[in-house]
Amino acid sequence: MNNNFWWHRFRANFLLFINKRAQAMEALETALTIDNSDTAAKNTLGVLYGEVQNFPMAAKHFQSALRDEPENANTLFNLGFIQQKQQAHMEAIESFNAAIRINPSLDRAWFGRGMSRAALGQPDQAIIDFEQAAKLQPMNPHALLELGMQYHATNNSKKVSEVIKRLREFDPKAMKQLMQATQTTIDTQKN
Repeated sequence: MNNNFWWHRFRANFLLFINKRAQAMEALETALTIDNSDTAAKNTLGVLYGEVQNFPMAAKHFQSALRDEPENANTLFNLGFIQQKQQAHMEAIESFNAAIRINPSLDRAWFGRGMSRAALGQPDQAIIDFEQAAKLQPMNPHALLELGMQYHATNNSKKVSEVIKRLREFDPKAMKQLMQATQTTIDTQKN
């Protein structure tokens, strides 16, 4: 076995480039056995384990990266996303909270927190998060779709209609999806 950390790290990057993800994971694992201080390698492994739905291993690598860099908002988001996938919504909210505290403009952390709050049956809090995610990324159909769903959960049909009209401007597919899910109709002719 080659004991050069950088050889394995560069090999992993090349394998990712040619879409050989399983071999890239092996190369990164080997690199980390040589030098366990590379947080980028830990994050990449976490993402790759998440892709194959090995959520415990993904969380392990994100948590290890956070021990080295506790103020990394992207890693905190990644951990929250994995916790969410494991239905650990309270823990996910804590991770998203930490990510937002560090980087308030991280729209995906607002979105993630909204998804966990929605899953916990907290539509009013989820609305706040989805509104912020949509404010940070105004053309994000996912944030708007979820925002519309939470307005629907709170029986705010006026706001659902406003979201549908916004989606009509740039994402007809998401608009139709929201209309079907909420059974809301609007005049689809432009005014």
